[in-house]
Amino acid sequence: MQKRKILKEEAVERMRSGTTPLLDLAREYGVSTNTLRNWLRQSQLRSQAQEDARRVATALSQEDYASSSQRERLLIHALEYSPATIIITDVEGKVVYANPKFVETTGYAIDEVIGQTPRILKSGATSANEYRQLWKTILSGKEWRGTFHNRRKDGRLYWERASISPVLDAEGKIAHFMAVKEDITEFMESEQAVRRAAATCGAILAALPCAVLLLDAQMKILYANGAAEKLLGAALPVGTRFDGLNLQWIDSAGWALTGANHPLIRLLAGGADNAAEPVCLGIIPPTRGVCWVRIALQSMALPDTREKALLLTISEDCSRTPQT
Repeated sequence: MQKRKILKEEAVERMRSGTTPLLDLAREYGVSTNTLRNWLRQSQLRSQAQEDARRVATALSQEDYASSSQRERLLIHALEYSPATIIITDVEGKVVYANPKFVETTGYAIDEVIGQTPRILKSGATSANEYRQLWKTILSGKEWRGTFHNRRKDGRLYWERASISPVLDAEGKIAHFMAVKEDITEFMESEQAVRRAAATCGAILAALPCAVLLLDAQMKILYANGAAEKLLGAALPVGTRFDGLNLQWIDSAGWALTGANHPLIRLLAGGADNAAEPVCLGIIPPTRGVCWVRIALQSMALPDTREKALLLTISEDCSRTPQT
């Protein structure tokens, strides 16, 4: 989780710099361009909310909270309408302020949490060690960032990304702590759904008796199941060029297939329809003699990037007698 958070922050900084095209960043980080845009938007909202809250918290540390000063009213107004959940606590962690977004997110009324600590939101998902690290960080005067899996008043769980930092008084001492939180439940559930779908798809492909490979336009392997490695008699790590494997191919007449004569090369070069007819070829892996196979080819566009790719399913052709 920590590594993923660092990668997100790195991606956001690179988007802000504008030095790398968005599509290239999507490929590098293995996410969609929409996901990258969401990361940037969330970061911008979080930064604005933090700045609003910091101004208010500083005002609370230096002025009488009941003051009717115009400055305080303006700051409180900005805080009340913040799109992020804002909590301000005293040095003991007891809540002295929570904004309306907190009520909307957690279901707790303001008077239920004033004087309480944020422990009322704990679901048990965050370890005691993580909380110790949190307190160690903010008591040292630094900002802590992390993710909580908390529990609403009605018992439902939700995810939130939080930034917690100390607020100093006029003498430079810690007077309050400010937490700026963003509800990321929808994002986390979407990510989990994608991971579950990918895991399910991977399990299905791994269990298939036929070989399955996905190649990009440069003939590099994007995916290969165990049956493919067994049939081709070679390890097939991601990024390996398919045409660089130690394989020999022959057509039904026994002629060697190389270069532009190979049906896979023709398809990637655009010389075949999107849905090509299955072909029967002979393959000579490095670990065995000729094996006749039936190859179904399907050109496709990769999700998000729309780059051209080729899906291969290869099965042994039992109607042919293997040669030795």
